[in-house]
Amino acid sequence: MPETETHVLLIEDNPIDILLTREMLSKRKKTTYTLKTVNCLKDGINILQNEQPDVILLDLYLPDSQGIKTFDTLFGLMLDVPIIVCTALEDENTALLGVNNGAQDYLLKGNITAALLSRSIKYAIERKKAENKIKYLALYDTLTDLPNRRLFFDRLSQAFSRAHRYESKVGLLFIDLNKFKGINDNYGHEMGDHVLQAVGTRLKGSIRETDTAARLGGDEFGIILQDMKDETSAKVISQKIIQSIEKKIHVKTHNFHIGASVGISFYPEDGKDENDLLNKADKAMYKVKKSGKSGYCFCSKNQVENVLPSEDNL
Repeated sequence: MPETETHVLLIEDNPIDILLTREMLSKRKKTTYTLKTVNCLKDGINILQNEQPDVILLDLYLPDSQGIKTFDTLFGLMLDVPIIVCTALEDENTALLGVNNGAQDYLLKGNITAALLSRSIKYAIERKKAENKIKYLALYDTLTDLPNRRLFFDRLSQAFSRAHRYESKVGLLFIDLNKFKGINDNYGHEMGDHVLQAVGTRLKGSIRETDTAARLGGDEFGIILQDMKDETSAKVISQKIIQSIEKKIHVKTHNFHIGASVGISFYPEDGKDENDLLNKADKAMYKVKKSGKSGYCFCSKNQVENVLPSEDNL
């Protein structure tokens, strides 16, 4: 009985190679392969807009694309799918270039066997999983599943570029939790970790899909708000975040109540450098912190706006 099912997209224009691939995959006993074929790069890209196969077998020479450009075009779509490039015996150098550019493996037509094809597909999928895990560990906070500081700054830089191109603004919120230290001190770091996880979930639920919530370290978080028109939008989102964080957090047999201090800065008027903008939001956050209550403060103003608990927090 087959152990697994693997979905394969074959982008190939040669009918004989398509038939050989189908026959080789049908011979494997431990894995069931479902094969979908298209004969040009354009059709392959159209399929990938709606479907995600487990692996792509890509002929480098197609009617609408030739050589390494074929791979680079597909790889440039930032697909989370392993790609195995296939080419003729005399063009191994191009196949190797594809691997150097990000392909998981290459196969030379004429030398492919059923066992080799199956093994290449299996290893390509496993290598891609390992690659994704390494990327995740490098760019995400494993506790909250939020982007980490490194990815936060990368997205902030991208947001600056977008704002410059479309003449819009970027809002940056620097968030520090109130009363969190007492949870760690009195109940232990395990309880504190559960609280941080709850906060991460609430932050993601309080922003738009185009925005980014990140854990910057400890109990500090950052929010990138794209396409801001004025302070009003940032004010509304800050209030929503604070009221969400202030809701009771239930961990095992304990109920915890925390708050949040939020500092707000804007690109480009408050700074055109990522670190400068974050530092200004940080300083504004400390103004709120000194008030002893949850609230927010714009770095361009000295006034702290305290946020009253919502009705379901009373």
